[in-house]
Amino acid sequence: MEMSSQAVASTLATELDKPLSREAHHEPVEVLDHPLEVRKKKINWRAVTSFFILGLLIGLPSTVITTGSNVMFTGITGVYEVCASVTGAVASMAAPFVLRLVSYNTHTVICIVASALAYIICTLPNPLDGPAPPSSKAGPVIGTMLGGFVYAFGTNVYMAVAAFFPPEAVLALSAGSGCSVVLGPALYTGIMAGFHQDWRRTFLVMFPTAVGIPLVWWGLTDSKCRLAAEKSRLASLAKSRQQTDNADNSTSSEPRDSEKSSANEVEAAVSADDSSSGDYKPGFGPERTRTGLLIKTILPKYVLPLIFCTSSSIVTLLGTAPSLQTLNRFHEAPSGNLQFQLVFLSFGTAQFVFSTLAAAKPIPLVWIWTGVQVTLLTIGLLQLAYPFLTYYGVWIVILFLTGGCVGGGVTNTNYKIAEDFRKSGEPDEVRSFAMSFAGLGNFGGDALGGAFGVMVQQLATKYLKPSP
Repeated sequence: MEMSSQAVASTLATELDKPLSREAHHEPVEVLDHPLEVRKKKINWRAVTSFFILGLLIGLPSTVITTGSNVMFTGITGVYEVCASVTGAVASMAAPFVLRLVSYNTHTVICIVASALAYIICTLPNPLDGPAPPSSKAGPVIGTMLGGFVYAFGTNVYMAVAAFFPPEAVLALSAGSGCSVVLGPALYTGIMAGFHQDWRRTFLVMFPTAVGIPLVWWGLTDSKCRLAAEKSRLASLAKSRQQTDNADNSTSSEPRDSEKSSANEVEAAVSADDSSSGDYKPGFGPERTRTGLLIKTILPKYVLPLIFCTSSSIVTLLGTAPSLQTLNRFHEAPSGNLQFQLVFLSFGTAQFVFSTLAAAKPIPLVWIWTGVQVTLLTIGLLQLAYPFLTYYGVWIVILFLTGGCVGGGVTNTNYKIAEDFRKSGEPDEVRSFAMSFAGLGNFGGDALGGAFGVMVQQLATKYLKPSP
């Protein structure tokens, strides 16, 4: 028996001293990833395609209506941006706090209805009145607000959902939104040419595009990821309600054992997936509120630089550009509304190109994009007062760069929010909440830029003389 034990010990020692086999050395044990993550080298093209199309469809009403804003709001083009972007800014600010109260399917239905109505209401009160300017601004204002709402609310919703999809979904959504800024003006300009500049019929032809949203959401996106997002929403909502009930009970008496057990079960449900991944951080609760995270981290680090970037671009696009057209500051410029349509098309093309490039190679230094944007704004304002750019083609290049800064700034900000919160090991409810605020800097800046754009346009046409 003793000899047998010595033999076994000797055999074990010999085996342990042997080098690893070729298979063991070259094929390490596979470590299972978080169920909602994918390997960096493997692109989920289904997620890319579905979120790209969603970004395109939710941005289309706003971009098409923007292209027609020079007809609907003649002389006060910036009013369009105020209507659209104030609505968008309010939706972007409020939506992250209320998204968990209603299912994501319901949010999608809201986007569908608002998208279709945006086109139709813009044509009221006389939808078949031809290319004439609207007799009342009520219809265009309400339709414009709906278009801005769809863009902002849809961005909030699908950015929040993207937290439960592969990482490339965030970039694809941004690229799709950028593409809408190209496709929208192109469709508007082409259909307008076919309908002899009848903008009302153009809008009516566009409204069926809203049907594409449900086809993509229920037909193309991954149902498992949608279910994961919905389960997290329900768990977060249950946790919040339980904490509220416990706070109410604590004012009168200690919570019962059953209440404590229920609270523990809810919190465990919320954090089960995240805690299994290793470096777990607590979700929202009495010691870490959504409002606190917004004020201390999200606003100063991500939203503020993007507000400066987007507001500067909107002043250039909807304040400086129409004023330069009115004051006839360029030689060999197209006549009529075609000049503004080409400006917006150049802006949108660059936004899409730079969004796509940023998706392929992110440069998440958002203050750089902001600095370039402010420089371009300054050039445009100088051109108003002291014309030094002679040819219209030069201005098109400046608008191209302006749109590029917006596309790069928005996409890189979205990417930075998603990556920062993912790498820091935040739980799903925190990542989803933070990502849903990605649109606030965009639409808040649009609202601010629209207001300043109106001021620039009014001051320029009142105090500056047209060029001969």
